[in-house]
Amino acid sequence: ARSESPRVSEPFGQLQSGGFANSESALKMTNGLRDPAYVKVQDSSGRTRATVYLRAGESYELGVDPGSYRLKYVSGPSDEWRGTEHYFGSKSSYRAASLSYINSNQRLTVTFYQTVSRSGSGGGGMQKIDEDDF
Repeated sequence: ARSESPRVSEPFGQLQSGGFANSESALKMTNGLRDPAYVKVQDSSGRTRATVYLRAGESYELGVDPGSYRLKYVSGPSDEWRGTEHYFGSKSSYRAASLSYINSNQRLTVTFYQTVSRSGSGGGGMQKIDEDDF
């Protein structure tokens, strides 16, 4: 097992980086998981446009420009948080949604659910991904 990097306290606030100026559309994310989730909002070219940290049960509405976006998140126990490079260490679980198109003046709402089935997809259309794909 690789040595774990030290734990750090959870980040303050929700929006950690990025965002859009004067956006007319919105992406609302709700964390329905038992654990916190660190979310990447990526555009269709795969560029990360914003990162958001959501504790269990929290929601955040991100203003976005119209376009296609993919959400990826990593979740794990809050006391295992190790920062934005190592996330939740060996307890990290990674998922990604398919690309969604958001029209002008539209609000897309996405909720992260705890998956019940062990196989492939589930969890609000979220596919399990490897750390390398995050």
